[in-house]
Amino acid sequence: MSHPTVDDVFVTHLRDAHALERLMDTALGALIATAGAPELREPLEHHRSLTRRHITALEERLAAHADRPSAVKDTGLATAAIGEALLARARGDHAGKHARDAYVLIHLAAAGYEMLGHLARRAGDEETARLVAEHLADERASAAAIDARWDLVLDLSLRHAGVLSAPPVGPPRSLRGVAGGDG
Repeated sequence: MSHPTVDDVFVTHLRDAHALERLMDTALGALIATAGAPELREPLEHHRSLTRRHITALEERLAAHADRPSAVKDTGLATAAIGEALLARARGDHAGKHARDAYVLIHLAAAGYEMLGHLARRAGDEETARLVAEHLADERASAAAIDARWDLVLDLSLRHAGVLSAPPVGPPRSLRGVAGGDG
């Protein structure tokens, strides 16, 4: 039995990134379909278009390594995405949960790209390392777009819950930098 190489681990993570982007595409589709507010739907639609470009680029990088996406991983995560889609439909128009779910998926993808970028450099694949840096920047920009909308998300969620006149909390801001909010 041979031991895996850095290249073997790298290609496995490349397949994982592809499967995660496929999950993101499906889940974003469900979130977009049920997100009633254009202020939330637009950044989700933008991120979905980026996600589709990421999928294509990752497939090209897999082909460059004489590999292809993992049908097992893609199918497994697609099943999870179907569950997310059903959950989103059952929840109806609930801005807070849509934003939360998208935010979590984006950060999950970002963490995967962090690892993949380090592995690409270790494996000597500068083309994939460059691509991953671009994808990571896209993920961070999409997370920032949601960060900038948390007060709006809260207002929409409160209205959805029947609280029609919730007082605003001041200018939109993230909890980052607030005592205890830095993690």
